[in-house]
Amino acid sequence: MTVQVPPYLLNEHYDDRYFDVVDALEEAKHVFFQGCGILDILSTRETLRIGETGFGPGRLLISLLDFLENCGIKDISVTYNSVELHPVTPERMSSILGVFRTEAGQLIDPLVEAYSRIEIERPGWHQIRLAGPFGLLTLNLWIGEALEMVHSLTAPCDAWFLDGHGPKKNPSIWRPELLMAIGEKTKTGGTYATFTVAGAVRRGLVAAGFSVEQRPGFGGKKSVLKGTKLY
Repeated sequence: MTVQVPPYLLNEHYDDRYFDVVDALEEAKHVFFQGCGILDILSTRETLRIGETGFGPGRLLISLLDFLENCGIKDISVTYNSVELHPVTPERMSSILGVFRTEAGQLIDPLVEAYSRIEIERPGWHQIRLAGPFGLLTLNLWIGEALEMVHSLTAPCDAWFLDGHGPKKNPSIWRPELLMAIGEKTKTGGTYATFTVAGAVRRGLVAAGFSVEQRPGFGGKKSVLKGTKLY
């Protein structure tokens, strides 16, 4: 049975949807924020450095902002490093994120407005600051290739959201060289989470110094992965 993907959700570069429209915010919280232990990290410190592979239209960022605004945490500082090889226009970002207006409408317009001020045609780092009841989130968005972004990081991350399109659609975002670089830019004891359980990804994560733990998935996904940087 062929699943119809709404045209606005299709990333034409990989012939794949950016995310499933049903419960996409809750999926992000289950797979990535619970998988990485974000609340556990913030229970002992006031700073958090995140890495993400695949910014897309900003679904995970909006999900994280919503999560932080509703978890009761105050006065924290989040650095959110992400990468996008094929940036969407601000208009398309607004259209795609519009499916979340009922749950997180107050978060979307500030992000789109700030995003509209950066030069997405210019490769390299771009910065956006977003304030909320939780504190301050600084988005460092690299326009370009993921391996270049990881090599450009000046400090290791506490947690990684591995969220590029699946290995069959976008194999380069899961290649061993990139996973190894991510391992090098993760603190010992740092975490990752991802939706894919592909064998090649699991082996790449182990080679990069991570543990690999399978946990229940979300919605129609049977299982997902999480792990910790061991060395």
